[in-house]
Amino acid sequence: MKAPGRRRKFTLRQCIFIYTLFYLCIFVVLWYHLRPTSSSYFSSSTAPLKNYRIPDVDGTNTSCRCGKGPQMYIWPPPNGSKDLFCPDSTYDLTLCVRVDPTKSLKRTLIQERLLRLTNKTGGEADKLDDWEELAHEGKELLWWYQLEGSKTNVDQGYEMYPLAINLTETIKAINRGSPAPFAPITNPNLKILRAPRTTCPPHSTPRNSTSQPETYDLIVVYRSAIFHFDDRERIRDETKDLPAGVRVVFSVGQPRNDGGGRLFHMNGGFDLQLPERSGSVAELWANRTEEAKQLLHEESDKYGDVIIGDFVDTYVNLTYKVLTVHRWASAFCQGRTDVFLFLDDDYVFNADNILGYLKGFSREERRQMLRGPLMTWRHVIRPKKDNRKNKWALTHQEVPWSRFPAYIWGTAGLIGADVLNELIIAEIYTRFLWVDDAYMGFVVAKLPSRHLQDMKGFYLESSNNKKALVYHIPFQYTFTWFVDNLKQFFNNL
Repeated sequence: MKAPGRRRKFTLRQCIFIYTLFYLCIFVVLWYHLRPTSSSYFSSSTAPLKNYRIPDVDGTNTSCRCGKGPQMYIWPPPNGSKDLFCPDSTYDLTLCVRVDPTKSLKRTLIQERLLRLTNKTGGEADKLDDWEELAHEGKELLWWYQLEGSKTNVDQGYEMYPLAINLTETIKAINRGSPAPFAPITNPNLKILRAPRTTCPPHSTPRNSTSQPETYDLIVVYRSAIFHFDDRERIRDETKDLPAGVRVVFSVGQPRNDGGGRLFHMNGGFDLQLPERSGSVAELWANRTEEAKQLLHEESDKYGDVIIGDFVDTYVNLTYKVLTVHRWASAFCQGRTDVFLFLDDDYVFNADNILGYLKGFSREERRQMLRGPLMTWRHVIRPKKDNRKNKWALTHQEVPWSRFPAYIWGTAGLIGADVLNELIIAEIYTRFLWVDDAYMGFVVAKLPSRHLQDMKGFYLESSNNKKALVYHIPFQYTFTWFVDNLKQFFNNL
């Protein structure tokens, strides 16, 4: 009878070799499937698209409220939501801005810099005669970057992102309703069609009233996709026993009605096909506009906790959602809380942990807070012919730098009430960028007195939720996040 064979034992060196080979194989397989197989539309910053520009928008003259009196030119509005109310029973969030006519010919920082650069190099200074045409075509930033920005440190020069001005004087002017040195460039006529009844209800006590409004320790604003009905129900169930001083609201827009599903034709001349869950949900609800509206209105009637904006609620319009919730919080919640927590709807917050965290700061520190998961390593992705790789793609005309400025990752951010008012004014002077969290990075870069701070207690894994301030819900979402970021890594190799 043959003796049974003995199990082979591996040495430590052999085990290390096997594990290394195993993970190397995984890396090669992932690289093969995620590698950038198609070339970018732009190989350098000198190849912009023809007839493409990023339009400037100032809705002051088309707002329903801006001509009603001098108090309308103050932000935050002195009478809260009453100053925003329109004849059609909506709330107009437009910032009303008058421009100082004595400063109408004042040059921006980038125009001054271009003038010096072209004069110094003997370049085409004559092209600087028509600033309006140059700015209208969106060429200033790209021109400056070619002349100077590309030769400096990769993390410098973000203050040149349009509109390149010193905002200190402008913020003070709009705070008191005085004429500003420059007209806004990202000030669309955003409206709220329905405001929450449960938190900062409309037409309640304004900030100058002698009576005391209901105050909160924390207001949590979830940026929720319109079709995420189940996510909002889950969050309501998880937050039904919150401490008395905490309130939760949701922000949504209007359903897309062109039947486009997961496909978008971007202004930069490329297509974007949403991957993963975002794309699947968009595809599922394509051509179901009226059904979505009816369900949303029923939800609003039942719970009274939804901010319904008039913008089209899609992945490429998230910046409009950010502008809407910031202005709602500033105008409707004046004097009601010191700090807001802004979240995406695939994250959960631990109310007790956050309240304990906030108690470690003075009231003044809470009102000056600007904290979240800080991102400092993000590379800018350029458009690819494969539209599945364009989830975060931006052209050189939009962002000529190879890396973004530091920004708070869009999933979570604690913003104090005083900082929020400054951000709102800075936002209307920051050129529109559809990648919302990167857009906010450029906004903060324009405020030299404000600095982003990392928020400890932010976790991706739900296993850490006992000590977390904010954490991600089920693992499949975390895996999606991992895959999306891995794709970005390989796209930038």
